[in-house]
Amino acid sequence: MKIKRKGVVLVSLLAATAMALVGCSSPTTPATTSGASSFNAAIAGIVNPSTVQGGTVKLLTSTDCDSWDPQNTYYGWCWNMQRLFTRSLIGYEKVNGSKPVLAPDLATDMGTHNADFTKWTYTLRKGLKYSNGADITPMDVKYGVERLFATDIINGGPSSYFLATISHPADYLGPYKSGDLTSIVTTASTIEFNLSTSYSDFNYLMAMAASAPVPYKVEGGTGFVGADYGKQPVSSGPFVLTKYVPTQSVTFVRNKFWKQSTDKIRKPVANEIDLTIDSDENDIDSKLSAGTADARADLDVGTTLKSKILTNPKIKVNADNPTTAFTRYMTVMPSVITNVYCRQAIFYAANKAELVQAFGGTTSGVVAGSMTPPTIAGHSASANMYDSGKDNTGDIAKAKAALVKCGQPNGFTTKVAYSTPSQLAPKVFASLQTALARVGIKVTETTSAASSYYSTFIGSPTNIVNQGIGIALAAWGADFPTGYGFWNSIANGADIVPTGNTNYPSLNDPVINKILDAAPNGKSTDADFRKLDDQVMKDAVYLPILFGKSLYYRNPRLTNVTSDNALAFGLYDFVNVGTGGK
Repeated sequence: MKIKRKGVVLVSLLAATAMALVGCSSPTTPATTSGASSFNAAIAGIVNPSTVQGGTVKLLTSTDCDSWDPQNTYYGWCWNMQRLFTRSLIGYEKVNGSKPVLAPDLATDMGTHNADFTKWTYTLRKGLKYSNGADITPMDVKYGVERLFATDIINGGPSSYFLATISHPADYLGPYKSGDLTSIVTTASTIEFNLSTSYSDFNYLMAMAASAPVPYKVEGGTGFVGADYGKQPVSSGPFVLTKYVPTQSVTFVRNKFWKQSTDKIRKPVANEIDLTIDSDENDIDSKLSAGTADARADLDVGTTLKSKILTNPKIKVNADNPTTAFTRYMTVMPSVITNVYCRQAIFYAANKAELVQAFGGTTSGVVAGSMTPPTIAGHSASANMYDSGKDNTGDIAKAKAALVKCGQPNGFTTKVAYSTPSQLAPKVFASLQTALARVGIKVTETTSAASSYYSTFIGSPTNIVNQGIGIALAAWGADFPTGYGFWNSIANGADIVPTGNTNYPSLNDPVINKILDAAPNGKSTDADFRKLDDQVMKDAVYLPILFGKSLYYRNPRLTNVTSDNALAFGLYDFVNVGTGGK
């Protein structure tokens, strides 16, 4: 998933994302913490547990969501916010600790499947209703999934998983142009998915917000349909989006038609959740410090508040610094920097030690030698194909040798892209600029607003070439905790699309494609994903910088605070957060 961090992204379930496979607490009952708070208490526990209802949670974010449409969003923090107002057949009942736990959500159980995992059937719970009072039906679930095939309209979300998995005609273009998809069969209470490939992990797809129901054809009857649905989505969860002023604010209030008896995953206590979009990072830090806001919904804290947290024990007890399975990296575009040795020169010349500092230092992560983050299949702590020296400041001799091989011994010029607004990205750019200048590679910056950066700026292969973008800042977290969940959207050649592309370098390597295509039916092993990582590094299109951590702050007044780091977001699970009724 794209994990949006200080002007860089990182997602796809979701990130993003440390998904260790060894649990720190019971699979169904996470550890709890009561009374006085403490540093990192929310990572595996629940801070200030309470059942007191009422109150308003006040959240801040530096930018708007890429979309509030469940099928059209891919930012990690926006997936987290989707837990407020959307439900899916399957969900996550445990989001903290080191391993997420799936559970039935709209469905009565975890679904049934045939022997080769090509057919999955689910039964809906009774009594499910939208925020407008209409019944939630299997046809609505089908319609929501069908929307993912309308890639000319819904083109920002994780559609590639569904298009590669669910059987469909080659010319199927989604419900707006092609009508209903016959491979998804519904009755009054059930929905059956017929797949084009064996997929034993299909429940991970059903746990995505992208699988949320959307009222069949009418999309709620609001007039906001198709690409506009995100302006006023209909709620299937405990909160409903009642007021949305793009780039300014979002208001969520309780959904009067939601019933706790039908929801075994969420236990909301707040009456309202207000999200204010504030592009001034220092202002956000000031409001959090003053207690006039409760938490950031999108990012870790800014440099001002970070300094206070790390130096003042009284403030630090209200902070968490979880490790999440996401990787910060730079995409080096082969469509612009066509020679692999020129790309390798960038890899060798990069000063990763300074880049980590530019990203925020040790609270932001540790130097990465390869792309696959810890806890994801294929990770190797020792992998480092482009050794940047013992101190990680770069290998100038190897960089210059690579430049000779690429026919540019004196270096070359290219552009570096990043999204705005951002406190950190300009520092990251400056660090890279200085490092590359040591070998004659000259870079200039080019920027785009965060709202369009990943969809039409670096998410458009054509725009990358037209703009001459040779390097782009990004970050990625696992959409779900498998090798396939981390790699498919950013490395499978079959998933390259004209707009909203997440395979930013348009990587189309047969070795990589073969491993990813075999993964859904269980034929790709951990060793295969280790091979995949090595092949990606050989292609020299993804320059890994660090494996991520994030520093978050929670207002002491908040109750039921837990980090959803097991889902790769690393943020707080706001659907259950309260204020003690205040």
